[in-house]
Amino acid sequence: MGQIANQPQADFWTSPAGRAWVDHEQALDVTMEGLLRPLMDAADLNGSEDILDVGCGTGASTLAAARRVPRGTVLGLDIAAPMLDRARQRAQAAGVANVAFHLCDAQVQRLASDSRDVMISRFGMSFFDDSVAAFRNLSQALRDGGRMVFLSWARLADNPWFTIPEKAARDWLNAPPEPPTNGPGPLAFADADHVLDLMARAGLVEGRAETLQIDLTPPGGSSGAARLATHVGPAARLLRICNAPPQDREQIAARIEGEFSAFIQGADVRIPSAVHLFSCRARRQE
Repeated sequence: MGQIANQPQADFWTSPAGRAWVDHEQALDVTMEGLLRPLMDAADLNGSEDILDVGCGTGASTLAAARRVPRGTVLGLDIAAPMLDRARQRAQAAGVANVAFHLCDAQVQRLASDSRDVMISRFGMSFFDDSVAAFRNLSQALRDGGRMVFLSWARLADNPWFTIPEKAARDWLNAPPEPPTNGPGPLAFADADHVLDLMARAGLVEGRAETLQIDLTPPGGSSGAARLATHVGPAARLLRICNAPPQDREQIAARIEGEFSAFIQGADVRIPSAVHLFSCRARRQE
């Protein structure tokens, strides 16, 4: 990997904690399945665009975009080599030939100018140390008028996928609350107006934000959802920080399962979530 400005992110996503997202890829893809369609629909693809997928992870969004542009291409970017290795395996296994993947820090890695029509991201844009610099760098890769469309989590209070596991873990482990932070992370773009301001400062135009209510659908009912929530996300983080033994994970999962049972619908569990759908365009200076 070339120049890097977000070393803590690179360290995390290549650590055992980050690799858990690869280990639980299938369950996470099922959980987030309902989020892909609105992202792709908002990208308004016509079948022949060249697309950039930022923070592509193990490739779910990259492959979804590739299927919508059979005459175009998709380049997936991520800072974590283990995720990109898995994404390449998935693309090969699926026979999707119009994709490529590149290991880089998208905040600073110079990409081919005017080479892409659309940039998409499913939760990959809120992890940059300098979001304005990242927006500027990515926008130069877009052709004039090229679109950016991306999802980010909305308010913490509207996302029980985060709040329930964190409370269960914090209560069981007797871990003190942490001070709020505006640093990079999954909730860094929860304030939509702040993000729109970042876009404007980066020279992007036609910035818009829409808040969507979309159910998350983890497999395995409330017990499967609870198990997943103890391996990725805030509960997993607290378990790791406290060096908790396996029996603590089991106790916390049981507590989470009890709370998630409120979201059972038939044989499934549907956990409500709130996400922001952002869009804007690159505009070259005259």
